[in-house]
Amino acid sequence: MALSPVKSRDVLADEAPSGCVRLSLPVAVRPALAGLARRFGLWDGKVLRKTVELDAMGSAVWRLIDGRRSLGDIAAALAGRFGLDAREAELAVAEFLRQLGRRGAIAMAGQARATEGKEGMPPAAGRG
Repeated sequence: MALSPVKSRDVLADEAPSGCVRLSLPVAVRPALAGLARRFGLWDGKVLRKTVELDAMGSAVWRLIDGRRSLGDIAAALAGRFGLDAREAELAVAEFLRQLGRRGAIAMAGQARATEGKEGMPPAAGRG
């Protein structure tokens, strides 16, 4: 099964003046802090957001995330564009995607191989 990153619908992306991608990510507020902030009139309950500006490589990776390309596909494209060793590109992309996942900006979706049955299940012959 190949994993493909999928962008979260909660993330807003736009182009920064530098040409790099700028992400606006929702920030989770701990319930105890939220209650305290509401009591003192410091928070209206709206979703808090954090803005992150990606560098050139991060922006290139973000633009390649389409839900179809696998981590390996993205790494190969990055290696070609930036002149990186294939393994170096794979490690960099994997770590970057891990960080995006921790922040809730992406999720990883599995793509079933041609030899697998419906819904990613093994073929009927392999079932016991």
